[in-house]
Amino acid sequence: MAPTERVRSGSADAHDQHNGIDVQVQALLDHDSQLDQRDVFVEQVSGGLHHTKRPKLHQLLEQLTDSDIVYIYRTDRLGRSTSDLLSIVEKIKGAGARLVSVTDGVDTGTGMVADMFLTLLSVVSQYERALIADRTRSSLKVLKDRGVQLGRPRKITPVIVRQVQAMHDDPTLSVKDVCGSLGISRSSYYQALHAELSG
Repeated sequence: MAPTERVRSGSADAHDQHNGIDVQVQALLDHDSQLDQRDVFVEQVSGGLHHTKRPKLHQLLEQLTDSDIVYIYRTDRLGRSTSDLLSIVEKIKGAGARLVSVTDGVDTGTGMVADMFLTLLSVVSQYERALIADRTRSSLKVLKDRGVQLGRPRKITPVIVRQVQAMHDDPTLSVKDVCGSLGISRSSYYQALHAELSG
């Protein structure tokens, strides 16, 4: 696209729990008929990362001019901490561009009230995430105190070790046969074999 042409940019995050990427992109395209799919930047990393670690966002910010409008699906798709979101917004405004959040109905081109609302949305979103994290930690502590084993189950159990040793001694069975039969990987097979032989 020639530098003299007006670029309308869209940004969508691939990690939305309730809306697939196609829904987000379509919402951006439906919001402005002049927006072209080729101008949509899809970030395949979490919006929780700092904007300096998000290459597509960095690319978008680097090419902004004062004729651009940056559309986002929702505020928390752009930044999940208040400070990072406000930093991104300042970079957009510093380039003379506007930010429009399609779902939230925020347009930084409308003045100070929009900026205040954007900040409020970000603070509420950050607070909600903190509450969820706190509830998750509390639930995990209760389970741990009850003796519930957390995390992935161990693959190599004493039973698996004995089965691997017994099947290893059968010349008609290959390593692949044993692994398939027990539902373990080749590395787990050799770990179990070593554990049995050294035990």
